[in-house]
Amino acid sequence: MTKPLLLIGLLGLFAVTARAQGNGSHPSEKFKQHLRAQYLHNDTAQAIINLYSRRQGGGVVWVGSAILASARLATSSGSSVTTGSGMVVRSEPPDPGVAFLLGLPVAAYGVGKLVHYSNGKLERTLTAYAAGQPLPKNLRRKLKPRFFNQPIIQYTPVQAATVK
Repeated sequence: MTKPLLLIGLLGLFAVTARAQGNGSHPSEKFKQHLRAQYLHNDTAQAIINLYSRRQGGGVVWVGSAILASARLATSSGSSVTTGSGMVVRSEPPDPGVAFLLGLPVAAYGVGKLVHYSNGKLERTLTAYAAGQPLPKNLRRKLKPRFFNQPIIQYTPVQAATVK
């Protein structure tokens, strides 16, 4: 059972494209850099961006943890233990379907965080706030002092030096 899973994982590694360090960055990072530059002198907008960034990162961690834990459970093998009286106690490995089913609620929670704190919602929230609408009550409750205490650093891109 583990050979097919390892083979699928190996094929998955070859399917992923490799990228060297380049001038560009991830579109999500560019989006947040644009928002940070747009609301550079607004501490509440910066705190909202910090909150959404933290929650998006948490969603990625929940999904990644669910995938890793499910894969670990699915690839675990059974064991046998010999007791002092000579009896052999054997435990069977869990069914891979059950292992992935156990990871499903954790992954769903992470996906829920990613959907709830998406970049589209962030942009709509900041646009409404800039237009003078008050922040929603649930968002005001979540804005803690730690999101305001993060330093606001204006992003300036640096061109990569060419190697000769």
